[in-house]
Amino acid sequence: MQGKLPYRDLWDIKPIGIYIIYAIIHGFLGFSIFAIRVSTLIVVVCSAYVIWLILRKSNRSFALGAGLGFLILFSYFLNGLSGNTELFYLCLEVIGVWFLFYGKKKYRFLSPLVLGFAFIIKYNTAFDILGFYLLHLYLHRKHIFKNPKSFVGYVLFYAITMLPFFISTIWIFGVGLGDSFLETHKILFSNYAKKVTFVEKIVSLQTYPVLATIILIQLGTFFLYLGKKKIPKVLLVSFLWTITSFFAATWTGYFFEHYYLPMIAPAILGSSFLFRFLNVKYFFRYKQKVAIVFVIFILIPLAVIVRKRVIKLSKVYPDIAKEIFVDIQNANLDPRPVFVAKGTHGIYSLFKQIPINRVIQPGNFTDKTNAKAMFIDNEEIKDKISKSKPGLILFCDLDVLQNPITSFDSSWNQELLVFYYQYIRKDYYYFKTYFPNCHVYLRNGTL
Repeated sequence: MQGKLPYRDLWDIKPIGIYIIYAIIHGFLGFSIFAIRVSTLIVVVCSAYVIWLILRKSNRSFALGAGLGFLILFSYFLNGLSGNTELFYLCLEVIGVWFLFYGKKKYRFLSPLVLGFAFIIKYNTAFDILGFYLLHLYLHRKHIFKNPKSFVGYVLFYAITMLPFFISTIWIFGVGLGDSFLETHKILFSNYAKKVTFVEKIVSLQTYPVLATIILIQLGTFFLYLGKKKIPKVLLVSFLWTITSFFAATWTGYFFEHYYLPMIAPAILGSSFLFRFLNVKYFFRYKQKVAIVFVIFILIPLAVIVRKRVIKLSKVYPDIAKEIFVDIQNANLDPRPVFVAKGTHGIYSLFKQIPINRVIQPGNFTDKTNAKAMFIDNEEIKDKISKSKPGLILFCDLDVLQNPITSFDSSWNQELLVFYYQYIRKDYYYFKTYFPNCHVYLRNGTL
C-alpha cells in the first residue's frame, strides 16, 4: 500500500484479507473496474456451485434451482456484484461449510483455514464461524460423550481458524505497521456501533422485501420439518447460519444493504427445502425441471424490475468524481493535493493522490457520532489541511460560501465544520456545483 496505486485506493479500516484479495485481482487482471466485475462474478458463480454441491445429496431435485436462484438474486439485489467484502467472505464461508459438514474427512482440515481467511476479510464472520463450530460440536455430541478426551481434538481443530490471523498479524508488525494495526483495532473495539434495539434490527429487514420473503419461507420450512421431528442437516445448518449472519449484518447498527448480502446463501439453502417438503404429495415427476422453471419465471422478472430501478438510480446519481476530474482537466488545471471535506472520496483515485488525512472516508470525520467513535483528532486534520494547502476542496450538502454556518444540524462535527467555513471562505473561490448538492472550491490563484 504505502501510497502506490492501485492499493492505496482501497485503503480503509478493514482487516488485511480484503487487500490480499484485491492485490491478487489487480495483480493478474490489472487495475480497472472490469477486473473487479470479473472477479466478483467468478466468486458469485463459485458460491452458487458450492450451494449446489451442498444440496445435491439431500435435496438433489432442487439443488440446481437453488444455485441458479442464488446466482440471480446475488447478481441483482443488495449490491451483489459491487466488490464488497461480504461477497468474498461469503464465498469462503460457503466453502468452509462444505468442508466442515459435507466434504471428505481427509480434507476437513481445510474448513478452519478457509473460515480463518474469511475472518481476516471481515471480523463479523466470527458470528457465523462460532455458530458453525457450536453446531458441529452438537452434531458430534454422541462421540464426545463416549470419549470426552476427543473434545480437546475438536478445540484444536477449531483453533486452526486463527492461523491466518496470527500469520498476517506477525507480518504486519514485521513490516513496521504495528502502530496502525493497533490504532484501527482500538477503533474497532470502541463504541463505533450505534445503539439500536433488537426490534429495530428485525424491522430493518422490511427495507429488503425480497430477502425478507425468502427468510420467512425458510423459517416456515424449518418449523414444518420441526413439526415432523425430523430436520435435515442442511436445513439445520442454514437456519442457524441465517441467525448468525443476521447478527453479523446488524451488529454495528448501520443497516447498509450490502451488509445483508451474506444472508442470501443460508436463506436460499433453507427455503429450498419447502419444495422437498411439498414434493412428497405434489411433485412425482419432472421435479428438477419444475424447480428450474420456477426460478426462471418467478425470480428473473423480479430481478429485471430491480435492475431497472438500479439503472434508473444510476442515471439520477452520476459519477460525481469523474465529472469533477474531467472538468478540471478541461480547464487545464492541476489542483493537487485535493481534499474531500465531505462527499465522494473517489476523486483521490482519479487524481492519483493519497488523502492528506489518515481517515479516507469523509463521513467518518465530518459526522459527529463517527468522529467521536473513531477518535478523530480535529486538530490533526486542521493542521494537515493548513500545511497541505489543497488546491481543490470538495464539500457536499452545504455551500460554504452561500449558506450561513447556522445551516448545519447537530449531526455534524461542529468544530471541524467551523474550521472549514473559515478556511474556505478566506482562501478559496467557487468553481462548480455537481448533482445532487456537491460544491467544488479552488484555491485563490489556481486559475
